[in-house]
Amino acid sequence: MANRRNKRAEKQAAKTVSKIPFATRLIIFLIIGAALAISLFWQNEINAALGLKKVDENRYDGMNTETVLTGSGGDLNLHFVDVGQGDACVVELPDGKNMLIDSGEKDREDKLIKYIDENVKDDEGKTIAFFDIVVITHSDSDHCGEMKDVLNRFPVTGSFYRPNQEATKIADPGKSELYGNYNGKDTATYADAITAGYAAGAKGVVTNALDDETNVIKPDGLKDGDEGYYEINFYAPVKDRYSDYNNYSPIIILEYEDNRVALSGDAEKEAEADFVEKASQKEGRYAIFDDTFTVQAIKLGHHGSRTSSSESYLKTMTTKESRKDVRVIISCGLDNKYGHPHKEVLDRLAALGFSQENILRTDVNGDIAMSIKFDKESGAYALYVGADVVRTQKTASLGAVNVTWLEIVVTVIIVVGILLLVLPLFAGGKRGRKRD
Repeated sequence: MANRRNKRAEKQAAKTVSKIPFATRLIIFLIIGAALAISLFWQNEINAALGLKKVDENRYDGMNTETVLTGSGGDLNLHFVDVGQGDACVVELPDGKNMLIDSGEKDREDKLIKYIDENVKDDEGKTIAFFDIVVITHSDSDHCGEMKDVLNRFPVTGSFYRPNQEATKIADPGKSELYGNYNGKDTATYADAITAGYAAGAKGVVTNALDDETNVIKPDGLKDGDEGYYEINFYAPVKDRYSDYNNYSPIIILEYEDNRVALSGDAEKEAEADFVEKASQKEGRYAIFDDTFTVQAIKLGHHGSRTSSSESYLKTMTTKESRKDVRVIISCGLDNKYGHPHKEVLDRLAALGFSQENILRTDVNGDIAMSIKFDKESGAYALYVGADVVRTQKTASLGAVNVTWLEIVVTVIIVVGILLLVLPLFAGGKRGRKRD
C-alpha cells in the first residue's frame, strides 16, 4: 500500500514538474549545476569541514608526544604544533630559555596559545610567562598571522628575529635595522606581528646569515664542550633581497650534544640554491658541510611543496648512509587546498633513501614533539621523536560508503538532471498519448 502511494506521489511530482516550461527547467538545472561546480574550488575545505576526507592509515609506531616530553628535565625539546596549514615551532632550550619560530595563521580557537599553556612549562611546572627568543621567518600570514595574539599572551623579552622586509602598513619600529636593497610587505597581519615583536622591548634582529654578530644563538656563559652548550645557527638568507617573499625564510640548524635539527620556513629552491652554493665552498662557518655532515631531523620547507626541499639541499643536509634514519617533519593542514605535501617531494625523499616510517606530518599525526636527552643504555645523547595518535578515517553519514564532496556534487547534478529534464519528458509523453 505504501509503495503504491509512493509511486503515485512520484508520478504526480513528475507531472507537476513537466508543466514547467522546458526552458525554465533547463535554466534552473544550469544554475544549480554552476553553483555546485563553483563549490569545487573549495572542495578540500568542504571535505575537511564535513569530515568527508579519507585519511590513509599511518604506520608510525613510535612514542606519542606526551611520552617524549615527560620527564625531559633540562634537555632540549622541540614542539611542532599542529596549527593547520601553517608553521609553528616551540623550542625549549637546556638553559631554561624558550624560543618560538612562527605562529601559524590567525586562529579563532587559539590552538597555539592553548598548546603552550598545556605543554610548555618552566622549572616550577608552571606555564611560561614569556619567550626569550622569537623568530618570524617571513611575512606570509600562515607563519605570522597568530603572532600578535601569541605575543600579547607571551611577550618576547630577549631577541626578536624578523625578515629583511619593511612593514609598510605602519611606521616600522625596526626599519633602521633593515639592510641592503630590502623590500616591503603592505599587510595589516605582518604589521601587527612586527609591532607585537617590539612591544615588550625586545632587541630587534634582522635575519642575515652573513652577519657574524647575529647569525648564531648560544647560551650565556658557556663555551663549546661545556655541559648544556647548544648552538642555533642561521645559514640563510645570504642575500638582502628576494622577489619571492618566501626566500627571506632562514635556514636554521639547531645543534645540541652531537644531534642536529634543520629548520626552515618557506625557503624556495632559489634560497636553497644560494645556501647550497655557500655550503659547497666550505668556507668559514660553512666549512661544517663536508661529506660526513648530517642532521638527525629536518623540517621540510614550504609545507612539503614541490618548490622547496630540492635534491641538492637534501643531499647537503644528509649523507646517503644517514637518510634512512633521519626524521622528516612536514607541517601542513589536513586536506589543504594546495595539496601539500606534494607527491613529487615524497617521491624525491623515497628516491634518496629516506624511510617512509620516519616521515611525520601534522596533517596526519597532529602535534609532533622531539627531545634530545641522555640515553642511559648507550651512554650518549639521542633524539627521541613522538607524534600524537593518528587521526581516524572520516566518512560521510552514509553507512559504510566513503564519499568526497566531488562525488556528492556529481551525484546531485545527475539526480537534479533526471528530475528536471528526463522524468518530465516521460510524464509529458504519457499525457500526449492519452489525449490521442
